[in-house]
Amino acid sequence: MGWKRSVLGCLNLEILVGILLIFAVQLSDETDPGDVAAINALHASLGSPPLPGWGVSADPCDGQWQGVVCQETNIISIQLNAANLAGELGDNLASFSSLKTIDLSNNHIGGTFPSSLPVTLQNIFLSDNDLAGSIPSSLSSLSQLSAMSLNGNQLTGELPDSFQGLTALVNLDLSSNSFSGALPSSVGNLSSLTTLHVQNNQLSGTLDVLQDLPLADLNVENNLFSGPIPQKLLSIPNFKNTG
Repeated sequence: MGWKRSVLGCLNLEILVGILLIFAVQLSDETDPGDVAAINALHASLGSPPLPGWGVSADPCDGQWQGVVCQETNIISIQLNAANLAGELGDNLASFSSLKTIDLSNNHIGGTFPSSLPVTLQNIFLSDNDLAGSIPSSLSSLSQLSAMSLNGNQLTGELPDSFQGLTALVNLDLSSNSFSGALPSSVGNLSSLTTLHVQNNQLSGTLDVLQDLPLADLNVENNLFSGPIPQKLLSIPNFKNTG
């Protein structure tokens, strides 16, 4: 009988160890607490809309949260295009540790453009919302940014002279806002920029700062630009400057 107790004891120990290992793996797979706090704050800022999974499941990376994509335990993408969202973006977006893409286009989001954003961001799509105010100078910290679309909002003021660090930026759409003033000199540092849309604003000054960029698609229609158009811009395959 003693050997039976010994065997049963070993089996029970193995089962206990197995359960503990499974529990440890489950714990390790839970979303980064900082990301959980950040996405819950975003949900609250947006007015706690009834999005599938949001606010119901405790773990944003369990596959149930609409539009949320994770890599291991970090949120890397939030895509909620045309999700009938309102409210504001809030001031907690910079708390995401690994966020690469945020797409909240075609909604009704108001408030101001966030004062700071995650430095890991590669794509920002916030077009066709109700964002107001100006673009903050903290934009300069987004060295990995590849695409940014802010068109169709109510943004105003001069563009910040903060583009010098955005050498990875390929596509930039600021059209159909109320930006004013001249294009800042740091725009000339956008060495990867191939698409620039700034039509339907109140921008002024010359286009000289754009002449050495690798642009293939440039739209500057319906602004207040003056002076001669640089010869290099006239050779851009898709260049629109009338109006």
